[in-house]
Amino acid sequence: MPQISIAETIANAIQGQIISGTFIPGERLVEREIGSRFKVSSIPVREALQILETRGLVIKRINRGCSVVDPTVDEMAQMCELRDWLEPKVMEWAALRSTDAGLATLAVHLRRLREASELGSFTRFYAEDLDFHRCLWDLACNPSAARALMTVVGCLFACGLRNAKVDLRQEYLKHERLYKAVAEGRPSDAALFLTDISSGFRSQLHKAAQELK
Repeated sequence: MPQISIAETIANAIQGQIISGTFIPGERLVEREIGSRFKVSSIPVREALQILETRGLVIKRINRGCSVVDPTVDEMAQMCELRDWLEPKVMEWAALRSTDAGLATLAVHLRRLREASELGSFTRFYAEDLDFHRCLWDLACNPSAARALMTVVGCLFACGLRNAKVDLRQEYLKHERLYKAVAEGRPSDAALFLTDISSGFRSQLHKAAQELK
């Protein structure tokens, strides 16, 4: 896989901290503090925040800088509704349009997901989970759909999942089943298996949100 940039390295680190709850919804991300922490100039920090914004994890406001997304319950429900409608179709496209190179990259993400489940690392698992889904969206060869899902799903990952109680091994097996359906060119199964994953995710998100009240 290609070497990632300094900005991507910073973005990935902050992504993990958002998912784990180190940075909570609504919290401001201060460029100067991030630059000091990673010992870099403001340029890669700004690039990292831009990456996180495209991933749906942070939002930039005029004269207020960047902060972790903090959608309302209704907004989260709308995002889940959009995901449930769009992503199954994208999985069908991925199963029909994937290339050998794309599937090889997806297999790497699946292995990392398995390793995270075996370690019992919640934070790492969900960071890898998000990367796995991004790779799937790329396989569908529809950039517009991929951008929409990146914003929606990334935002949902930032919203309190740190409190969810899940069996990481079972979650991994769901993703393995999805991978096989895409790799074997079975679009209907890929859509069905994605629906199972997103339904479970919605349930986890709802329970985590309830615990935060």
